[in-house]
Amino acid sequence: MRGKAMAESVSEAEIGAGTLDAASAMRSFGVVFATSLLIVLMDFADGSLFNVDVDDRLRELQIRFLLSEKGSWYDPTLPFIAMPEPYLSPWSRLVDLPYVAIAKGLSLVMPAGQALQAAFWIWPLVMLAIFSLLVTSLATRLFGATALPQRTRMIALALMTMFMAIAVLEFVPGRIDHHNVQILALLAIALGVCRWDRVGGMLIGLASAASLIVGLEGLPFVAFAYAALVGAFVLDVRGAREVLWAASLGMFAATIFGAVAFLGIPGVLSVQCDAFSAPYIVLMLGFSTILGLCILMVRGNAVVRLAALAVPAVALSGVIGFNFPACLAGPYTVIDPLSQAYWFDRIWQEHSILYFYVGERYSLIVLFALLAAVLLAVAPLAVRQARSAFAPWLIVYGLAVLALALTVVQTRYIRFPITLVPLFLPVLVGWATDSTDRNYGRRAMIGAIALCWTILAGLFFLVPPFQPEADAVDFMASDQCTGQDFSVLATATPGRIAAPSGVGMSILFTAPDGFSVSALPFHRASPGMKRMYEAFLSSDPAIRRAALAPFDYVAVCRSPVEADPKRAPLYAALSAGRDWPGLVRMKPPHESGFQLFRIDDAALQ
Repeated sequence: MRGKAMAESVSEAEIGAGTLDAASAMRSFGVVFATSLLIVLMDFADGSLFNVDVDDRLRELQIRFLLSEKGSWYDPTLPFIAMPEPYLSPWSRLVDLPYVAIAKGLSLVMPAGQALQAAFWIWPLVMLAIFSLLVTSLATRLFGATALPQRTRMIALALMTMFMAIAVLEFVPGRIDHHNVQILALLAIALGVCRWDRVGGMLIGLASAASLIVGLEGLPFVAFAYAALVGAFVLDVRGAREVLWAASLGMFAATIFGAVAFLGIPGVLSVQCDAFSAPYIVLMLGFSTILGLCILMVRGNAVVRLAALAVPAVALSGVIGFNFPACLAGPYTVIDPLSQAYWFDRIWQEHSILYFYVGERYSLIVLFALLAAVLLAVAPLAVRQARSAFAPWLIVYGLAVLALALTVVQTRYIRFPITLVPLFLPVLVGWATDSTDRNYGRRAMIGAIALCWTILAGLFFLVPPFQPEADAVDFMASDQCTGQDFSVLATATPGRIAAPSGVGMSILFTAPDGFSVSALPFHRASPGMKRMYEAFLSSDPAIRRAALAPFDYVAVCRSPVEADPKRAPLYAALSAGRDWPGLVRMKPPHESGFQLFRIDDAALQ
């Protein structure tokens, strides 16, 4: 049977035969890169970018501040956010580094501001080329160099890239958040697994460390990859010892380098449960050391190898839990109950996939069903690979299944299955189009699609669409200041501005130096968000005065939608253009919906 032959041929080659000659490899890369560029251009067609959001804008401010005379490489403080406590950014300098390097280089031949804007365009496209290279190499290794005729292979690669559209859009110029780096790290881990040699192991270690340095969203994938490598080592799968040794060495070296290069001594010693810091450094160095020593020193049967790994690993986990107990509660302990209810719980990406039904995001539901169908359709091939003990194929398949499962629970992970699952489309096309096993492959495809659509239809009837009615909290979270004139800020003495989180970013991009805002929609800014909810929503003057006490100004934009004055007394009044006792209106030079008020603490009600 063709499916069995495919599994055996790829296993026999130990991934090595899944490579193409230089000309075919370049053609394959060209198809993936050209299709990706087409997707990027289509995103520009309507003038509104699909993925660029508030995360990119804050990253831009962080990089601009770093390049200013006030910024410092090892200091994560962003003084333009005052809650009134200083805001410490959890975002890694690893992501900032390419933009800073390109901007500094281009500043030799053009103004600094233009150089930075050029960097925001150049580096995402460079990453898109890296993405295309990784995807091409992975897809080729998964379905084999000779699994498909050249024309069919080109069509399959183009189709695969189209299915990855949402992931590709993470590399649009201006998308400077860290998610594109996480995608590259995940693909590099998968490619290292597919190589299944010492170089591949080193790639796994380096990419895993980079993923965790950038953000903790990649932790489940790193943990799965290393658990799979450990399982292969314990079962004495051929090549596993060499791969795991190189992976542990790569992780150890990259962790030390990352700590020194991007944190400095204060950062290394700090405990930040939501970012690369002491707890995760100890974890990464400790487990890498345990793996390396066991590989060097331990021989014997599977039970001996498992015990040699398990005992010190459990002990290390206990030490970490004892010394960093705050992190056992997760990365979001900084979020207070008020911010949790009014902000965090309303974010769609923090909910399960059922939230797509609630929000009537039917296109994402259909895409998710198609991804699930692909994994189900190639499941028989995964079983065959398991019978032949071919670990690389199985581990990459497991990563794709994990990504899909995580998205079911929390949709923030959706970019990862969209990256990994389409890699198996060429495998499925080759299996279903080969004459020796065509019927079996097509039955698998039809059965998988039918099952997914049956579940989809069932959920459609069980989970009726529901759009919650917008309230004052939602109005405060939206940017009502788009296109408004902010020149009134130039007439005011710099100070701290209390404003709804949705308005803060617009203020920061227009305010003169010296101004700061109270809150932005980020978890570390929750102390400021809490104060703003108390100030704008509370009916108790004492609570309002206490919330606004550290600030000099209040800023709100007029809203075309009237808020409920019983639900949000201060916000309803100001957003409707009315005055408030104790808030002195600053007269703007030009007519504008942006309103700035100086706080008179003695008269504030």
